[in-house]
Amino acid sequence: MKNKALSDVRSALQAFQDAYTARDLAGLDDFMQLFVQDDSIEMIGIGAAKRAANEWFEGLARVREIIESDWRYWGDVRLDVDGAKITVRGDVAWLSTTGTVTQTQVFDTAIQFHLNDMKAILEQEGLSADEKLMEATHYGMRRLRERAKGLGHSWPFTFTAVLVKDEAEWRFHTLHWAMPVD
Repeated sequence: MKNKALSDVRSALQAFQDAYTARDLAGLDDFMQLFVQDDSIEMIGIGAAKRAANEWFEGLARVREIIESDWRYWGDVRLDVDGAKITVRGDVAWLSTTGTVTQTQVFDTAIQFHLNDMKAILEQEGLSADEKLMEATHYGMRRLRERAKGLGHSWPFTFTAVLVKDEAEWRFHTLHWAMPVD
C-alpha cells in the first residue's frame, strides 16, 4: 500500500512536470485539477517573503494566475522527478526535489509583466517607502541580471510540496519554489 502511495505521488509530480514542459494554456484548467479544489491551496514563489504579498499566491484563482504567468514568461522548468524524496503519512504526502529553470524566452516578451510586478511592489500596503524602493529595485536588478545571462542560461532551484489524498487522487495543496541567494 505504501509503495502504491509513493508511486501515485510521484505520478502526480510527473504530471505537474509534464504540464510545465508542455505549457499548453488551453489545458491550464485541466492542469488545475492536480490541486485541491478549494481556496486553502497556496503556491509560494521564489521571490516571496510575506504572505499575500509578491509571489505568495493563495486560492485557486491566484495559483492559476501564477502558473499561467510561468507558462507564458518563465523558462523551461525541469524537476528531478525520479530523485524526489517523498514521504507519505496517511492521506498526506510531502516531497522535496531539485530542478532547473532555463531561460528560453527573449526578455523583451516579459518586460511589461515585470514592470507590472514592480508597480505592485510599489503599491503594496504595509511597507515603508524605503522598503518599497528596496524591494522594487531588487526585483528589477534580478530581472536585468537574468537578461544579461541570456537565452539558454539555467538557474538551479529547490521545490517542495505537500499533497493530500482527495477523492482517491493525490492533489497538490502547498508548493514552494526556492532559489539559492546569489
